[in-house]
Amino acid sequence: MQSSAQRPVQTHRSGEMRKMLAHLKTGSLAGSRQNLPLMVLVAVYWALALLDPVELSGDAAEAVYYTQSLAWLAFVLIHGSKRYGWDNLFIFFGITFLVSWSIESVGIATGSPFGNYYYTDLLGARIGAVPLAVPAAYFVAGYLAWTLGTIFLGELGTGIEGKSLCLVPAIASLIMVMWDLCFDPIKSTIEGAWVWEDGGVYHGVPITNYFGWYLTGMLIFQLFALYLHRFSANRSVTRTRTYWTLAPVMYLGLALPYLLNPFYQTQHLDIYWSSFLVCTFTMVLVSVLSAVSVRRMDAELSWPNNPSVRRSGIRSR
Repeated sequence: MQSSAQRPVQTHRSGEMRKMLAHLKTGSLAGSRQNLPLMVLVAVYWALALLDPVELSGDAAEAVYYTQSLAWLAFVLIHGSKRYGWDNLFIFFGITFLVSWSIESVGIATGSPFGNYYYTDLLGARIGAVPLAVPAAYFVAGYLAWTLGTIFLGELGTGIEGKSLCLVPAIASLIMVMWDLCFDPIKSTIEGAWVWEDGGVYHGVPITNYFGWYLTGMLIFQLFALYLHRFSANRSVTRTRTYWTLAPVMYLGLALPYLLNPFYQTQHLDIYWSSFLVCTFTMVLVSVLSAVSVRRMDAELSWPNNPSVRRSGIRSR
């Protein structure tokens, strides 16, 4: 393996991307201090997810569920506000809520684009036929998917431009579908949170559901990308490697139940093992690749001969 000093300088990056990447600072201690609240929230989420095999009583199980949900929401709010500010994050929430609620409402009424389905009472309060938990889930999972998409393309600024205007929404939508591939058969066929009236080939879930998810995600992310392109200057964001790595680590935390289920469940093992395999080659893989992308960008900036390093004043560590 070549040392960092031996690696060739990559000249294909644009000057603006070099400028943004130059703000991805190294230094694990500095990153830990700056991002301590985010790290605590990730640790809480992971710890509660690892409790999944433990059989808890009704009140305890409910407390774990709400604490985990609040940790996930708090992570998204803090992480997102650090990058985009509260105003742009609120726009993302508004787009996500309105688009997801509208398409879900149309889907329940017409069967398009997901298929014929309806929600049971398990997800709690609702607006119309759509539980409030559904747009909320689109928001928190959607933010992680969006962030991973920007990491893959090296778009670490506050705006978006060029080919990334379409590529980030396309990638982020795929990452959203990966999550749904893992949980939909469990939540519908096993737990009964919603019912597919006509069944489906994937453990009772119709294939059209995943095209519907991609369409919904694409519409949400494309609208947000267009908003950023029009109204948000693409400024560089001074954040540590820890900050960017925590997003894929949190997304990986969403995968934990699907990785653990087949090892302690006693029924529906065909569904749980399918979910395990799909999760391994989708959610786990994309989380690892995203974290590796952060390290790779950080390593490039640490090369002594990299002109972007010299201009930004970042020193090799």
